[in-house]
Amino acid sequence: MSRVCITIAFNTPWVIDALTKAWEMQSPGMTLVVVDNSTKVEARQAIARVCKMRGVPYLALPMRVEKHLSRSHGTAITWAFHNIVRHLKPELFGFIDHDCFPVAPFDIPSKLAGKTVYGRRAYGSENHVYKAGPDDRHWNLWAGYCFYRFSAVAACKLNFDPRLSLGLDTGGANWAALYSKLAETEVAVATLEQRPMTMAGAVGHHEVIDGAFFHLAGVSYPERPGYHHRTAEHRQMLRDYVWNTYLGGPAGQGVSDF
Repeated sequence: MSRVCITIAFNTPWVIDALTKAWEMQSPGMTLVVVDNSTKVEARQAIARVCKMRGVPYLALPMRVEKHLSRSHGTAITWAFHNIVRHLKPELFGFIDHDCFPVAPFDIPSKLAGKTVYGRRAYGSENHVYKAGPDDRHWNLWAGYCFYRFSAVAACKLNFDPRLSLGLDTGGANWAALYSKLAETEVAVATLEQRPMTMAGAVGHHEVIDGAFFHLAGVSYPERPGYHHRTAEHRQMLRDYVWNTYLGGPAGQGVSDF
Protein backbone atom coordinates (compact mmCIF):
# COMPACT_ATOMS: atom_id res chain seq x y z
CA MET A 1 0.00 0.00 0.00
CA SER A 2 1.67 3.22 -1.14
CA ARG A 3 -1.14 5.59 -0.12
CA VAL A 4 -2.69 4.75 3.23
CA CYS A 5 -5.47 6.46 5.17
CA ILE A 6 -6.08 5.21 8.71
CA THR A 7 -9.23 5.73 10.74
CA ILE A 8 -9.52 5.04 14.47
CA ALA A 9 -12.75 3.18 15.26
CA PHE A 10 -14.36 3.80 18.65
CA ASN A 11 -17.47 1.91 19.80
CA THR A 12 -19.73 2.81 16.85
CA PRO A 13 -20.00 0.03 14.25
CA TRP A 14 -22.62 1.87 12.18
CA VAL A 15 -20.13 4.68 11.58
CA ILE A 16 -17.47 2.30 10.25
CA ASP A 17 -20.20 0.64 8.19
CA ALA A 18 -21.03 4.01 6.62
CA LEU A 19 -17.39 5.06 6.19
CA THR A 20 -16.32 1.85 4.45
CA LYS A 21 -19.37 2.02 2.16
CA ALA A 22 -18.65 5.67 1.34
CA TRP A 23 -15.03 4.74 0.58
CA GLU A 24 -16.28 2.12 -1.88
CA MET A 25 -18.47 4.67 -3.62
CA GLN A 26 -16.15 7.70 -3.58
CA SER A 27 -12.61 6.50 -2.95
CA PRO A 28 -10.40 9.58 -2.54
CA GLY A 29 -7.26 7.90 -3.88
CA MET A 30 -5.99 6.16 -0.75
CA THR A 31 -6.39 2.72 0.84
CA LEU A 32 -8.53 2.81 3.97
CA VAL A 33 -7.32 0.95 7.07
CA VAL A 34 -9.37 0.59 10.28
CA VAL A 35 -7.56 0.55 13.64
CA ASP A 36 -10.00 -0.34 16.41
CA ASN A 37 -9.68 1.51 19.72
CA SER A 38 -13.14 0.47 20.96
CA THR A 39 -13.69 -0.22 24.67
CA LYS A 40 -16.68 -2.54 24.05
CA VAL A 41 -16.14 -6.15 22.97
CA GLU A 42 -19.40 -6.33 21.01
CA ALA A 43 -18.46 -3.17 19.09
CA ARG A 44 -15.09 -4.64 18.13
CA GLN A 45 -16.74 -7.81 16.89
CA ALA A 46 -19.24 -5.90 14.74
CA ILE A 47 -16.56 -3.56 13.33
CA ALA A 48 -14.34 -6.52 12.44
CA ARG A 49 -17.28 -8.14 10.59
CA VAL A 50 -17.95 -4.95 8.60
CA CYS A 51 -14.31 -4.64 7.58
CA LYS A 52 -14.15 -8.28 6.52
CA MET A 53 -17.36 -7.87 4.49
CA ARG A 54 -15.95 -4.86 2.63
CA GLY A 55 -12.37 -6.08 2.30
CA VAL A 56 -10.93 -3.31 4.48
CA PRO A 57 -7.77 -4.06 6.51
CA TYR A 58 -8.58 -4.19 10.22
CA LEU A 59 -6.37 -4.17 13.30
CA ALA A 60 -7.59 -4.14 16.91
CA LEU A 61 -5.55 -2.29 19.53
CA PRO A 62 -5.21 -3.77 23.02
CA MET A 63 -8.32 -3.09 25.11
CA ARG A 64 -7.84 -0.12 27.42
CA VAL A 65 -9.85 2.67 29.03
CA GLU A 66 -8.69 6.29 28.86
CA LYS A 67 -11.15 8.84 30.26
CA HIS A 68 -9.74 11.74 28.24
CA LEU A 69 -11.16 11.18 24.74
CA SER A 70 -8.62 13.39 22.96
CA ARG A 71 -5.72 11.64 24.66
CA SER A 72 -7.18 8.22 23.83
CA HIS A 73 -7.55 9.20 20.18
CA GLY A 74 -4.08 10.73 20.04
CA THR A 75 -2.41 7.70 21.60
CA ALA A 76 -4.12 5.40 19.10
CA ILE A 77 -3.02 7.52 16.13
CA THR A 78 0.54 7.74 17.44
CA TRP A 79 0.64 3.96 17.81
CA ALA A 80 -0.67 3.54 14.25
CA PHE A 81 1.98 5.88 12.88
CA HIS A 82 4.90 4.17 14.59
CA ASN A 83 3.69 0.57 14.13
CA ILE A 84 1.88 0.64 10.80
CA VAL A 85 3.01 3.65 8.78
CA ARG A 86 6.69 3.33 9.67
CA HIS A 87 6.54 -0.35 8.75
CA LEU A 88 4.82 0.23 5.39
CA LYS A 89 6.83 3.35 4.42
CA PRO A 90 4.09 4.51 2.05
CA GLU A 91 4.48 7.40 -0.34
CA LEU A 92 1.57 9.17 1.34
CA PHE A 93 -0.36 8.53 4.55
CA GLY A 94 -2.96 10.21 6.69
CA PHE A 95 -5.70 9.95 9.28
CA ILE A 96 -9.42 10.61 9.01
CA ASP A 97 -12.16 10.69 11.62
CA HIS A 98 -14.42 7.64 11.58
CA ASP A 99 -17.43 9.94 11.05
CA CYS A 100 -15.91 11.91 8.18
CA PHE A 101 -17.30 10.39 4.98
CA PRO A 102 -16.24 11.03 1.36
CA VAL A 103 -19.47 11.91 -0.45
CA ALA A 104 -18.20 13.50 -3.70
CA PRO A 105 -15.36 12.78 -6.13
CA PHE A 106 -12.05 13.87 -4.61
CA ASP A 107 -8.34 13.05 -4.92
CA ILE A 108 -6.32 13.47 -1.73
CA PRO A 109 -2.93 12.70 -3.38
CA SER A 110 -3.35 15.64 -5.75
CA LYS A 111 -3.61 17.95 -2.73
CA LEU A 112 -0.20 16.73 -1.55
CA ALA A 113 1.52 17.41 -4.87
CA GLY A 114 4.59 19.48 -4.00
CA LYS A 115 3.52 19.69 -0.35
CA THR A 116 4.64 18.11 2.92
CA VAL A 117 1.26 18.13 4.66
CA TYR A 118 -2.40 18.68 3.80
CA GLY A 119 -5.43 18.93 6.04
CA ARG A 120 -7.82 20.97 8.10
CA ARG A 121 -5.91 23.56 10.06
CA ALA A 122 -6.71 24.37 13.69
CA TYR A 123 -5.27 27.26 15.68
CA GLY A 124 -4.68 27.29 19.42
CA SER A 125 -6.08 29.66 22.00
CA GLU A 126 -5.71 30.21 25.70
CA ASN A 127 -9.16 28.85 26.54
CA HIS A 128 -8.57 25.67 24.48
CA VAL A 129 -11.16 26.60 21.87
CA TYR A 130 -10.10 26.47 18.23
CA LYS A 131 -9.99 29.80 16.45
CA ALA A 132 -8.63 30.53 13.02
CA GLY A 133 -6.47 33.62 12.98
CA PRO A 134 -3.07 34.74 11.66
CA ASP A 135 -2.07 36.29 15.02
CA ASP A 136 -1.94 32.92 16.79
CA ARG A 137 1.27 31.19 15.78
CA HIS A 138 0.45 27.80 17.33
CA TRP A 139 -1.45 25.47 15.04
CA ASN A 140 -1.83 21.85 14.05
CA LEU A 141 -3.70 19.81 11.48
CA TRP A 142 -6.90 18.44 12.99
CA ALA A 143 -6.29 14.76 13.70
CA GLY A 144 -9.55 13.85 11.96
CA TYR A 145 -8.33 15.09 8.58
CA CYS A 146 -4.55 15.22 8.16
CA PHE A 147 -2.26 13.83 5.45
CA TYR A 148 1.50 13.64 4.98
CA ARG A 149 4.28 12.84 2.55
CA PHE A 150 6.15 10.07 4.35
CA SER A 151 9.62 10.87 3.00
CA ALA A 152 9.29 14.43 4.34
CA VAL A 153 8.31 13.43 7.88
CA ALA A 154 10.05 10.07 8.33
CA ALA A 155 12.73 11.61 10.53
CA CYS A 156 10.16 13.29 12.79
CA LYS A 157 9.05 11.76 16.08
CA LEU A 158 5.38 12.41 15.42
CA ASN A 159 3.14 12.48 18.47
CA PHE A 160 -0.61 13.02 18.10
CA ASP A 161 -1.37 13.76 21.73
CA PRO A 162 -3.13 17.05 22.53
CA ARG A 163 -1.22 20.04 23.87
CA LEU A 164 -3.85 21.85 25.90
CA SER A 165 -1.24 24.26 27.25
CA LEU A 166 -1.13 25.66 23.70
CA GLY A 167 -4.88 25.36 23.20
CA LEU A 168 -4.34 22.52 20.73
CA ASP A 169 -6.45 19.36 20.70
CA THR A 170 -5.50 15.92 19.34
CA GLY A 171 -2.36 16.20 17.22
CA GLY A 172 -1.19 19.36 18.95
CA ALA A 173 2.07 17.79 20.10
CA ASN A 174 3.15 17.81 16.46
CA TRP A 175 3.46 21.60 16.60
CA ALA A 176 6.91 21.19 18.12
CA ALA A 177 7.81 18.02 16.23
CA LEU A 178 6.75 19.14 12.75
CA TYR A 179 4.41 22.06 12.09
CA SER A 180 6.59 24.78 13.65
CA LYS A 181 9.37 23.79 11.25
CA LEU A 182 7.33 23.97 8.03
CA ALA A 183 7.33 26.82 5.54
CA GLU A 184 3.88 28.00 4.54
CA THR A 185 4.54 26.77 0.98
CA GLU A 186 4.78 23.20 2.34
CA VAL A 187 1.24 23.24 3.72
CA ALA A 188 -2.00 22.66 1.78
CA VAL A 189 -4.99 23.78 3.83
CA ALA A 190 -8.46 22.29 3.43
CA THR A 191 -11.54 24.50 3.39
CA LEU A 192 -14.36 24.09 5.90
CA GLU A 193 -17.97 25.13 5.53
CA GLN A 194 -21.22 24.60 7.39
CA ARG A 195 -24.17 23.19 5.43
CA PRO A 196 -27.79 22.70 6.54
CA MET A 197 -29.02 19.25 7.54
CA THR A 198 -32.71 18.53 8.12
CA MET A 199 -33.79 15.66 10.39
CA ALA A 200 -37.24 15.06 11.87
CA GLY A 201 -38.34 18.49 10.68
CA ALA A 202 -35.49 20.30 12.45
CA VAL A 203 -32.72 22.10 10.58
CA GLY A 204 -29.18 21.80 11.89
CA HIS A 205 -25.75 22.02 10.33
CA HIS A 206 -22.89 19.70 9.54
CA GLU A 207 -19.35 20.32 8.39
CA VAL A 208 -18.12 19.79 4.84
CA ILE A 209 -14.38 19.65 4.21
CA ASP A 210 -13.09 20.71 0.79
CA GLY A 211 -16.58 20.26 -0.61
CA ALA A 212 -16.27 16.48 -0.52
CA PHE A 213 -16.16 15.12 3.07
CA PHE A 214 -19.28 15.12 5.24
CA HIS A 215 -18.34 15.32 8.93
CA LEU A 216 -20.92 14.51 11.61
CA ALA A 217 -18.74 15.09 14.73
CA GLY A 218 -19.19 13.56 18.14
CA VAL A 219 -20.89 10.28 17.25
CA SER A 220 -18.98 8.39 19.95
CA TYR A 221 -19.58 10.92 22.71
CA PRO A 222 -21.24 9.63 25.90
CA GLU A 223 -24.93 10.26 26.43
CA ARG A 224 -24.59 13.36 28.57
CA PRO A 225 -25.55 17.00 28.03
CA GLY A 226 -23.01 18.94 26.03
CA TYR A 227 -22.11 20.20 22.60
CA HIS A 228 -22.39 16.75 21.02
CA HIS A 229 -25.21 15.25 23.08
CA ARG A 230 -26.19 12.05 21.25
CA THR A 231 -29.18 10.07 22.48
CA ALA A 232 -29.95 6.66 21.00
CA GLU A 233 -32.81 8.19 19.00
CA HIS A 234 -30.54 10.92 17.68
CA ARG A 235 -27.88 8.40 16.66
CA GLN A 236 -30.48 6.40 14.75
CA MET A 237 -31.65 9.51 12.90
CA LEU A 238 -28.06 10.40 12.04
CA ARG A 239 -27.41 6.92 10.70
CA ASP A 240 -30.57 6.98 8.58
CA TYR A 241 -29.79 10.47 7.29
CA VAL A 242 -26.31 9.46 6.16
CA TRP A 243 -27.48 6.30 4.41
CA ASN A 244 -30.52 7.88 2.76
CA THR A 245 -28.72 11.04 1.65
CA TYR A 246 -25.32 9.76 0.57
CA LEU A 247 -25.09 5.97 0.50
CA GLY A 248 -28.02 4.81 -1.59
CA GLY A 249 -30.43 3.81 1.17
CA PRO A 250 -30.47 1.33 4.06
CA ALA A 251 -30.37 -1.79 1.87
CA GLY A 252 -26.57 -1.57 1.78
CA GLN A 253 -26.08 -1.46 5.55
CA GLY A 254 -23.88 -4.12 7.10
CA VAL A 255 -24.94 -3.52 10.72
CA SER A 256 -28.18 -2.30 12.25
CA ASP A 257 -26.91 -0.77 15.51
CA PHE A 258 -26.87 2.95 16.19
